[in-house]
Amino acid sequence: MIRSTSSVRLPLVVVVLLISAVLMTACWSRHELNELSIVVGLAIDKKGDKYNVTAQIVNPGQVSNKHAGSNNFSPVVSYEATGVSVPDALSRMTVKAARQLYYSHLRILIIGEDVARSGISKPLDFIARNREMRTDFYLIVAKKTTASEILNMYSPIDPIPANNLYTKLETSDRVWAATGKITLDRLIQDLSQQGKGATLTAIEIEGSPSKGDKITDAVNVEPKVILKYTGMAAFKRDRMVGWLNENDTKVLNYIQNNIVKTTGTIACPESKGNISLQVVHSHTDIRVNTKNKTPAFEVILKTEQDITDISCELDITQPETLAKLNKLADKTLEDILSRTLHKFQKQVKTDIFGFGSALHRSNPKMWHGINDWDKIFEDVNITVQSQCTIRRIGTTVQSVRSTIKK
Repeated sequence: MIRSTSSVRLPLVVVVLLISAVLMTACWSRHELNELSIVVGLAIDKKGDKYNVTAQIVNPGQVSNKHAGSNNFSPVVSYEATGVSVPDALSRMTVKAARQLYYSHLRILIIGEDVARSGISKPLDFIARNREMRTDFYLIVAKKTTASEILNMYSPIDPIPANNLYTKLETSDRVWAATGKITLDRLIQDLSQQGKGATLTAIEIEGSPSKGDKITDAVNVEPKVILKYTGMAAFKRDRMVGWLNENDTKVLNYIQNNIVKTTGTIACPESKGNISLQVVHSHTDIRVNTKNKTPAFEVILKTEQDITDISCELDITQPETLAKLNKLADKTLEDILSRTLHKFQKQVKTDIFGFGSALHRSNPKMWHGINDWDKIFEDVNITVQSQCTIRRIGTTVQSVRSTIKK
């Protein structure tokens, strides 16, 4: 029986081609580590009608060296350049930086207040288009100073300022609720969403900036300068229009269901002193009433709270006492929410809470008949209802103060 030689040779040819393909394969977009400058922080300010960009780059020799603190070399290096656009400024920066800028490890992007007020859509366009940038970094706004000055402040805890800003924001957002972790994806979603304005966490310098721009300034037990997150910045479309204080930011996080944990205080019901309550669970519903020509809203906030501190004589084992505390907590939350909502309706005049989005979901026909939602938002009726439940009173019944012998 005679076999065809082509049936034998064909698999051999395929094997040879596969081996050749493997040997010829290469990474077309490869980057050698010793050819890159790893950017961990970016700051964008305005300089006239141009953009002044600061890039913070890790000094790998200092970060990896166990004895890095014993010499005078900084763990990071910052470069600045000015251009008509952000990519133009970063390209001009290459004449100063020794290696190619690499953005995949970016941790923080700081936007100057002047940039925020003039519009953030243009500088964000490059950030959103750049394929090297991931979307897990945080965006913040510099308050009462420039973004570059914020980025160049050293911390006594983390030698890399951008990492310090990143971890500090994560921690405060998780346990205090007076800040907000805003990533690029969420910011773009808020900017494009109908019936809701965007927000970004604000940061400012506490102390003299000249006392924190050298690594030697970070060796003091009591730092001379501290970077402090302070509320948020409110945007109407892509332009910043106002600031949120501490309580405003908490209200925003309550309404948007972004509360993980936070702490508040109420006055003792029948004596001097305060009671500290820790919110351990929170959920808010926005109910929309569209029976009339103008929509109305009801905000229902449900919280579970634990007693963490008492500075007055109070018998919290009695059910009627806990009922009083629940009512006091409800009134306190309702007052805080009402003040903030009134402020943004009458003063800031922009809806950052998402009432317009709630109307859009509830009644699309009514929503599409509205031309200027922020104008309507100024006069809509918003009622607030708090439903607080105190779950735990702690491991002691009486306050320590009441047990001290007189």
